[in-house]
Amino acid sequence: MSNAALSPIRRNTTLAMEVTDRLRKAILTGELAEGTTLPEAQTALKFGVSRVPVREALVELERQGLVDYDRNGRACVRPFTDDDIYEILSLRAVMQTMAARFAAAELTADDVARLEALIAKAEKTPDLTEFSALDTAFHDEIMAIARHRRLQRAWADLRPQMELWLARLHRRRESVKHDVRKATLTSHREMLDVLKTRKPEAAARMMQRHCSWTDLFPATPKPRAIPPSETR
Repeated sequence: MSNAALSPIRRNTTLAMEVTDRLRKAILTGELAEGTTLPEAQTALKFGVSRVPVREALVELERQGLVDYDRNGRACVRPFTDDDIYEILSLRAVMQTMAARFAAAELTADDVARLEALIAKAEKTPDLTEFSALDTAFHDEIMAIARHRRLQRAWADLRPQMELWLARLHRRRESVKHDVRKATLTSHREMLDVLKTRKPEAAARMMQRHCSWTDLFPATPKPRAIPPSETR
């Protein structure tokens, strides 16, 4: 385990929350690679805390879909299977397309300003992990603009896994094509331009295309066939 990721905690915060945050950041940056085991005792020793906040943190990270437990009860950083990725991406596409449709109808000048600010911040950051977080934040904002509370709650459940997948895939694509920032920023600007037309169906179509551009990433599984509808 990375010494930088797991150095002793010195801040006066709720320990379980702090451990959760530190582990989550280490997972998102790749300091803790997928499949890395997270034994309670060793992790607690690294952080300089008891095992209780570590145990609570691992339970929370499991709830978020970032940590798995094996049959022996050992925690590890969750590796995504092809089925995991298919489910994350297909659900993301449905939810974000729905959000874009509602957001186009609800968009205000303040909403536009917040989306533009996120794009501008993403343009300036040299850090790929922060860039990935800003990519997710752009979609969070569209979800908020949709003003659909139940949709937002459903997105909150998917979001941690979506952010982890995006961070991993950004690193992978950047190592191969070196175009993550350009491709993402271009797509976000196009998305914002369509939202500004206030045309819900046009926004939904653009979001659907935006969600599918990730098919260009290496190792993204092909979509499974949709079962045919039964006829009576």
